[in-house]
Amino acid sequence: MLKKGLLLLCLASAATAAGAADGGSEWPLYGRTSDDSRFSPLTQITTENVRSLGLAFQFQDFVVRGRTHRGNEATPLMSGGVLYFSGPWSVVYAVDARNGKLLWKFDPQVQGQWVRRACCDAVNRGVALSGGRVFIATLDGYLIALDMKTGTQQWKVDTFTDRTTMNYVSTGAPRVAGDNIVIGNSGAEMGARGYVSAYDAATGKLSWRFFTVPGDPAKGPDESPDVTLARKTWSKASRWDLGGGGTAWDSMTYDPKLGLLYVGTGNGMPHPVWTRSPGGGDNLYLSSIVALDAKTGRMRWYYQTTPADSWDYTATQNMILAELSLGGRNRPVLMQAPKNGFFYVLDRQSGQLLGAQAYTKVTWAKGVDLKSGRPIMTPEADFSHGRQEIWPSQAGGHNWMPMSYSPAAHRVFIPALDAGMNFGMVPGEQVKFRLGANNEGDEVGWSRHDNGIPWAPPNPGPHDPPFQSVLKAWDPVNGRLVWQTAPQPYWSGGVLSTAGGVVFQGSAGGQFQAYDAKDGRELANIPTGTGIVAAPISYELDGTQFVAVLAGFGGAFSQIGYPAGSAALKYVNTEKLLVFKLGGGPVPLPPPVKHELQPTPAAITQDAAIIKKGESLIGRCAGCHGFRGIPNAYPNLWNLPAATHAAFESIVYEGALSYAGMPSFKDALSLDDVKAIHAFIVADEISLRAR
Repeated sequence: MLKKGLLLLCLASAATAAGAADGGSEWPLYGRTSDDSRFSPLTQITTENVRSLGLAFQFQDFVVRGRTHRGNEATPLMSGGVLYFSGPWSVVYAVDARNGKLLWKFDPQVQGQWVRRACCDAVNRGVALSGGRVFIATLDGYLIALDMKTGTQQWKVDTFTDRTTMNYVSTGAPRVAGDNIVIGNSGAEMGARGYVSAYDAATGKLSWRFFTVPGDPAKGPDESPDVTLARKTWSKASRWDLGGGGTAWDSMTYDPKLGLLYVGTGNGMPHPVWTRSPGGGDNLYLSSIVALDAKTGRMRWYYQTTPADSWDYTATQNMILAELSLGGRNRPVLMQAPKNGFFYVLDRQSGQLLGAQAYTKVTWAKGVDLKSGRPIMTPEADFSHGRQEIWPSQAGGHNWMPMSYSPAAHRVFIPALDAGMNFGMVPGEQVKFRLGANNEGDEVGWSRHDNGIPWAPPNPGPHDPPFQSVLKAWDPVNGRLVWQTAPQPYWSGGVLSTAGGVVFQGSAGGQFQAYDAKDGRELANIPTGTGIVAAPISYELDGTQFVAVLAGFGGAFSQIGYPAGSAALKYVNTEKLLVFKLGGGPVPLPPPVKHELQPTPAAITQDAAIIKKGESLIGRCAGCHGFRGIPNAYPNLWNLPAATHAAFESIVYEGALSYAGMPSFKDALSLDDVKAIHAFIVADEISLRAR
């Protein structure tokens, strides 16, 4: 007879392998089941009673120990009465799903130096469960298998092919694909060559690797015929030194019936195709959906959503598998709403395009030709000779926050973004690879009034809408919008739909909201005081349905996009897991932010040339720290205490606070550069306070 602990472990493994064949009580896969629909069949919480939803418990024991607070983007998994999830810095937690009691945690000790290679924060989107193991892909590129019961490390493998000349990091959740665990990587904005790696779940041995773009031909032959096929779509003068991009940094979906793994790939590097691949070409497999044989890693088919991508229109957004009635017969389909603004329906066996309609404002293309599968480009898409306002923005019509498909409502619920952007080339600058730096090769600005944000366009249109998020209900059969919510400022989180007719979503503004799946009517709005960009899940224990979501705002633009006085900036941004149930209580609000004005520092120098040099270099800091006191999630350089000013050089140049997330810049800046940056910050702070 099996012991109770071993029995629970076996049951958890079986449920994971079966794709949650448990009636919906568990959530053992990233999208709950292998179709990645993020739909819960539980019905205890309904449109009639969801207003009584309240906090059941919260978990706040996140590992920080001097580190800066970062964003929470993971989807928690629930199996065998335990919630498994990752937090910032790739730390893994296992907590009791009934009360939030910590069972174990695993800290891979990621060092702050890796933050410089991450375009979008030290975040992690989750873990995978299979065969009694928990799998985590760490920011510094290791895939680690942990014992599901104890958190003890079983094996660890290095997933990076290059740790010296490419800007690789890992932020995505590993995926289970049969006997393999699959992971991609991030870093295309910084300069990286994309690939996907599959490892044997039991041993960690590499099973196969698929490169999403060709490598430098001077460094050796192509790794496979699939790479050779892609090379035909790149010019011989391509910027191989910049990696090419195509990183598979998020979505992968496995179809156990067909034995196919669908991989969504990212943007090109650098962004403009005329810089990346002079002479043109579609540049496979950038911004594509690629179907791979899950056992061998060989390509079965591909569909490129954005040929010759120049706008950061990734196809890494989550893909959903479903059966739809199209043209009078049921079709096995794959659905995706990538950044480029079109909603795609593909036959998942063959890759045939079945539908492509705009789900948000699109100006770079008039539409998609269903016969050729290619977008019909507009003149406005070309910014090679001058700045162009293009929709969607670089953030996309839909970013990484997962959408959900309800087979009960026959709707896809998309956490969409409505925003345009001014695209242009960097005047007179030749892109040169820099380790740990942005190497995009273009410059962009939001098409709106930006409350003083430094990259705002010089002449934004007076009627341009703000950067805003809208939850949209989409009919995938007829390719049309059914309803949408009122817009909210900045980001909103991923989506959960349920058989109770409720759609759940959090917002960066610090609310957790419930909507009616039929008409989008808001049914509940729970203040949390903490930004939510992650996606919720639902599970059932002891006859009670719970809804869980990770809170903690961070990511690509962190808090810098909020206007002054926003409610999202009133409270300390701390990581937490929130779990709700009917009849629960209110969410305790975090402590308010204390805006303590530090004493005005003394001028470092009056030398105008040094100060000007510092101003030219401050862009290296603005992405994390903001600019001229505009708030962001990290320390305001225009309001530092005296002790930090005194240690400025040791922090920035020597990496004195590397563990906390502030890495050394010794390889990118000289000591004189650091002194000049410091001089500019102090001089500018004195000038601002004197006004």
